[in-house]
Amino acid sequence: MTIVRDPQQQLDTLRKYRRRRERETSIHDLVAQARQTAKRDEKRLGSLVRLWEECIPPALAARTALNGLRRGVLHVRVDSAATGFELDRVLRSGAEAQLRAAYRGTLLRVRTKIGLHPKG
Repeated sequence: MTIVRDPQQQLDTLRKYRRRRERETSIHDLVAQARQTAKRDEKRLGSLVRLWEECIPPALAARTALNGLRRGVLHVRVDSAATGFELDRVLRSGAEAQLRAAYRGTLLRVRTKIGLHPKG
């Protein structure tokens, strides 16, 4: 038994399935994603910044900048080789172990690089 349909109705049904979907052109989703990423990073790195300020002497911490945390390695920029050496001594004398113990995330080591402002 064959059901005979109106050809116009068949075309309308096919058009409904074959119609291209309109692309979302608003930036709402991108902004929401950026906000979520920023909150996550602030939550993760914000506590690390506070710990850095507690564990590193203030005069030395003022000459450093935390540059990011990737794969458990904290990247720190220092203003000079002398500051890098001084920071290395402080970290080896127990500050790095103190940071590792107090930080909730994974912190394997601290890596320093000379130059507070990255070169473009």
